[in-house]
Amino acid sequence: MGFSLWSLFKAGLLLTNASMILNRQRFLAKYGLDDVANAGMDPSPLKVQAIGFLQAVKYLKVPVIACNLLTVIFEIILGS
Repeated sequence: MGFSLWSLFKAGLLLTNASMILNRQRFLAKYGLDDVANAGMDPSPLKVQAIGFLQAVKYLKVPVIACNLLTVIFEIILGS
């Protein structure tokens, strides 16, 4: 197993999948990451970027499902 673009793609896909399954009400609200309005008085720019990323990921459902299918098919065919 080497360091390749395919490995980076799979790692990015794994992190995207992980961020998509986070429940906003149960998990993210505890840490103030459910909405920018709930982030506090003066949220840090990093926190605002994280909230924006977590909200934008929900629009990637169909492309991520397609990428997951392609990854599974390639892994079955190539066996890597």
